[in-house]
Amino acid sequence: MGEKKSDTKEKILESALKLFSKKGFRETTIKDIAKDVGITEGAIYRHFTSKDEIIQELLMSITKEVREVITEALSSSDKEEEILENIINSLIDYAFSKPESFRFLNLYHLLKDSPKVTNLPGELILKFLNNLKAKGKLKTYPEIALAMITGSIERIFIFKERKFIRYKTSEIKRELTHALKKALL
Repeated sequence: MGEKKSDTKEKILESALKLFSKKGFRETTIKDIAKDVGITEGAIYRHFTSKDEIIQELLMSITKEVREVITEALSSSDKEEEILENIINSLIDYAFSKPESFRFLNLYHLLKDSPKVTNLPGELILKFLNNLKAKGKLKTYPEIALAMITGSIERIFIFKERKFIRYKTSEIKRELTHALKKALL
């Protein structure tokens, strides 16, 4: 019985992620999620107390995934330039391999005032960028560099999703990495 309950909870989270990433938080109702999963609204409340609790669980889960991706990129080399490349490439790979999760993050931006979400992924990148700035290797403020990296990846994701750009992912990674490295280092 426990496995079935867990499966239903996972289905609720998957459905909520899909719906939130397409319709937005306000527009998605518990009723929408229940209908998509094929259960009653009451069944959702056996797993979650509210829509906010579903959002918090998704935020914590996705934040953990992205932190793991960034942590791996940060430990991938001893050369700072390669680490920066790996951060950019890893974030692009994450965006294109998990579009609903990335779209969800893009919509909600994981604001620091979210009480249950700590150790945000951007903090890892910012620490790396602060280190580059301290060594005199970063051309701008670390926060601006972080905005350039994340903002560029978000915009590329949206452009590719809307077929405004049609380049292969490998070309996008190469060109964006080159442009950001040139601008930042």
